[in-house]
Formats: sequence, C-alpha cells, structure tokens
Amino acid sequence: MVRFGSPNGSAVAAVILGVALSAVSASLRLHARERQPLQKKNVEIGQPQPVSPELEGYDKDGKPMYWDPKPRVVPLGDGKYALKWFGHKGRELTLIYQRPDAIDSVVEASAIQVSGTEIGYTYTIPNLRTSKQNLGGFVVQTFSSAARPRGEPGIYATDMARFVKEFQHGRWVAFGLLTYPKRIDPGQQIVVVLDSPDLPGLLECRVHGGDATMKGVGEEPPTALEDLYLRHDAWPHGYTIGPDERISKMPAKARMQYLTQHLPQMLELGWIEDKPTMQWYKDKLQAGKVVEVRARAQRDFAKNLITSEVVGLITYLTR
Repeated sequence: MVRFGSPNGSAVAAVILGVALSAVSASLRLHARERQPLQKKNVEIGQPQPVSPELEGYDKDGKPMYWDPKPRVVPLGDGKYALKWFGHKGRELTLIYQRPDAIDSVVEASAIQVSGTEIGYTYTIPNLRTSKQNLGGFVVQTFSSAARPRGEPGIYATDMARFVKEFQHGRWVAFGLLTYPKRIDPGQQIVVVLDSPDLPGLLECRVHGGDATMKGVGEEPPTALEDLYLRHDAWPHGYTIGPDERISKMPAKARMQYLTQHLPQMLELGWIEDKPTMQWYKDKLQAGKVVEVRARAQRDFAKNLITSEVVGLITYLTR
C-alpha cells in the first residue's frame, strides 16, 4: 500500500489490511526530542580531469582527425549542473545533471501486527520543504527473506543488487516511482509498507532525489563527465526499523540485551527525549521489569517522549 500527501507531525502510520486488523491506527511523530534527518556526504562536483584529444580516423588526405570534447561543468544552483562538451560533429552539447542528494528527508516508521504472524512495517518519507528536488525513491535494509512489499500501481519495489558496496549487507528493498498522481515535490510525502513475520531491528535506509533518467542530447557525454556523477554512497543515509530474521531467532534474553545496547543510538537519533528517559529504560530492562517498560512506553509515546520506532522495538523485543 502506498499513500501520497502533505507531511505533518501527526501523519497516520498504521495501515489496515482487509479485515485482519481492527486496531486503532497510531500517529507518528517527526521527533521525540528532534528526529535526525538523513545524513549527507556533501560531495563536491568540480571540473572534470583534463582530456587528451582522441584519434577518430583520417581524412581523405590521410591526415589524422582528433575529437577534443573540451568537457566542463557549469553549476546552475539547487543541485543542478550543466555538463558541456563538444560532440563528434563539432557542436557544443549540454546535458543537465541533477545531483541525487539535493533533498532533505526524514524517515518515520512503525511496526504493527496485521495478523497472527505478520507485522506491517509502515514507512512515511516526507520530502521536506527545504529540498531542492522531488523525491525519487526510498531504500530500506532488511534481514528478512520473507519480507514482502505491498504492491500499488505506479510504484515498483525491487531488491537492490548486492554487488553494490552500500547494499552488500542484508536484503535492501527499493521503492521507486513509475506513474503516480503527482511528483513527490518538497512539502509532499510517500508512505510504503513491508509485511514480514520477522521481528524489528535497528537497520539502515537511504533516499535519493530526482528522476531516474536525464534527457538525452543524441550523444553520450565523455567519460570525464560521467565520472562526476554521484553514486549510491552519496544518497542521504540514516536509520530506521525493519524486519530482521536474526532477531527472530534470538532467545528472549538476547533480544532484551539487543534492545538495551541500542538505546544510546536511539537517543542519538532523536527517538528518545533525553538521557534520563533513556537511562530509565536501560535500568528497567536490565532489571527485567518488562511490564513496567511496556506500560511506560505507551505513556511516553502519547506524550511524544519516544517515537514509534522505540515503541515498535519495545513491543516486539520484550515478548
């Protein structure tokens, strides 16, 4: 299931799956203390390396003919660049390149039981108003061979290739746009869902902006310009929750240890209001006070002291 709309601090995150789920939907918060946005590497795009003219052939008199593309980059602002070069016919060509990281986003996630064994992982990805481009796609890490994206016309979901360094660990599921009612421009959002029987873990995610292709000019740019394109490592990166079969296989004590060990990271991510709140959960979990922890988690979520990610992890890892 995929939904589009305008982001706000109380966007509905629970998804009803047929008649299997009758629970009241939960509201996501953009922050408990201050939810961290996805992080960028801010790679600079400069001028291409000097290019030596290439021998293309010989004229009718036997004289060598060389192609000298003279590639250069002209920054246009807002993450756009004019890639310029001289084509094989001698005329100057221009290709507009939009860097994929000129986008500001956070990822909000919830984990809600949708049937006896299935958990629905709902991801709300707002394209913040400070972005310079439309949202192109969202990629989430899982460790679940059983995770299934919910289908919707206009959205494709696919597994990322594991030979790409950024996606080597686990199974990364990518959601992208094919046809849709409108682009996900700054101020808009997308909601996507994964279903899995596996318990939640703290995992990674990425987004990228812009369209998948650039409008061609009848000729490929020289390699010196193509080498400037930003790759997957430049996509804004952060953390979320997702299905993890490794945790599903852990005994109860190991799941509690996992939860306790990751509390400081949750604080860092802005999922927990402050250090005293985090320390309370840590102390109670280490003391085995599961009932107290689960009860307070619901109260703290209602007060916006913890986010839905923390609620999801506490709910399922303390069972």
